[in-house]
Amino acid sequence: MDCPISLYYDTEISNVQTLDLCRGENDYRKVYFVTDGQRKLVIKQVSNAFSDEHRIAGWFKLMDEYRKTGLHCPAVVPNRNGELLHRDTIDGRDYYTFAEEYSVYETAEHIGEETYRDALGHNCYTPDVMRSLGKIAAAKLDILDWPSAYCLLEPFCASDTTDEATDCAVAFVKYIRENLPAHLTRAEALLELFYKRQKELSAVYPLLPTSCFQADLNDSNILLDENNHFVGLIDFNLCGKEPVLNYAVREALWGVSDKRLFGEKGDRWLFLYDETLDDLRINLFLENIGYIQENYEFSVFEKRSSRFYSAI
Repeated sequence: MDCPISLYYDTEISNVQTLDLCRGENDYRKVYFVTDGQRKLVIKQVSNAFSDEHRIAGWFKLMDEYRKTGLHCPAVVPNRNGELLHRDTIDGRDYYTFAEEYSVYETAEHIGEETYRDALGHNCYTPDVMRSLGKIAAAKLDILDWPSAYCLLEPFCASDTTDEATDCAVAFVKYIRENLPAHLTRAEALLELFYKRQKELSAVYPLLPTSCFQADLNDSNILLDENNHFVGLIDFNLCGKEPVLNYAVREALWGVSDKRLFGEKGDRWLFLYDETLDDLRINLFLENIGYIQENYEFSVFEKRSSRFYSAI
């Protein structure tokens, strides 16, 4: 695909930066940061199993809903033909192009963790991210008709055969089988337990309250102001509708950050398996749940159902 600058500019371009996010031939994603000295845009081109006109229009709608809560999400801008979304079909394959205003805020990734983490390794923006999650949950949005990329029990798109959690569980056992066969019996027992808990969860999962979420809270998508306060989000391509409880548990866990939970090389996997850190990890997790609850009240049914999430 050619760079789509001419769709948005008829002036001389002073700077172009390209970010290649392609993940194999079936997942095309490129981002162009373009300016003519007067206007700076982020132009995105995508072609994959989870990006079509219907879904991308849904991304735009959800961004509007997030803005209504006071969060900053860069506005989508029309191209020179007045289109918010442009489609090209090449060799039978559809490519979609749209552009957003360049954000006036920096991402946490760009700012760097040495700036937004305190002496204990806590992310300063986490409480407000969790509070915003509660606001979106309380809005009970019903504008998307597909699950998020990380939903339990539900494939994200037509090319997926199962959900992300099951993929990971199966991949884990496969790795053990091929690399650590002495532990295979235990790994297979864990997978059997996983499927048992998954079946139990499936009985309550469709009954849980839902909302629509951006669903990809990582440092490359979180926007901070000059004081490192959380102000908004970018990149809604993994968004979807899912049970609030599912999203809250997932993000409250992954929002846990403490230097005592990180390995010597800075990796975060230590906090997942070191039993001596259970109390610290659980308390920080519950702290994040508390921030969510400032704006969202979990129902009795959700509280009872939470035991399935702790087991799966």
